[in-house]
Amino acid sequence: MAEAMLQTFEGQEKGTVTLPDSAFGVEPKEQAVYEAVKGLLANQRHGTNSTKTRHEVSGSGSKPWRQKGTGRARSGTSTSPLWVGGGRIHGPRPRDYDMRIPKKIRRVALLSVLSDKAKEGRIVVIDALPRLEAPKSKTFAEFWKRVAKDGEKCLLVVDSFDENVFKSVRNLPRLAVTTVGNLNAYEAIRVGRIVLTADALRAFEKTE
Repeated sequence: MAEAMLQTFEGQEKGTVTLPDSAFGVEPKEQAVYEAVKGLLANQRHGTNSTKTRHEVSGSGSKPWRQKGTGRARSGTSTSPLWVGGGRIHGPRPRDYDMRIPKKIRRVALLSVLSDKAKEGRIVVIDALPRLEAPKSKTFAEFWKRVAKDGEKCLLVVDSFDENVFKSVRNLPRLAVTTVGNLNAYEAIRVGRIVLTADALRAFEKTE
């Protein structure tokens, strides 16, 4: 069974904690991770890119000048893609990038990433978060310095939404926060270290 370091929010080590095999000890499935991440990124695209063809741009459809005798290159219309301000050839058009990834694939992908992080020793558990009466970014900026190594990005996973915690973290470029229910493979794979609260770890244990 995989283990992770247990420490306080202030950085004091309290030993190790055993991670449940059901979430942190599965055999990684690279294909599932690929499909889940690809689908998540695709679903974030709006697909609203659009350009105008020669039939849609503003301009006359009549011939700018006669075919011969002017010394200029022949031209049929000012909306030609060869002209400045003309239509676009094979430009992007609105399209739907939506990809439906089965729930089972998404879960296998997440557990694969978590298991890989646990194997590499990139999971840290903290006993509890401080109670904040108001958002305080400085508190979590100092926390990030204690848990990060070499300035790596970290993801703080909590069991439930806390407005003060989320507002404290959202301004920090190398620390992100999410809940257990919203955690996905892409969020987990793009950071160097995952920090779980003890309550978040218990939430994973309940899913065994």
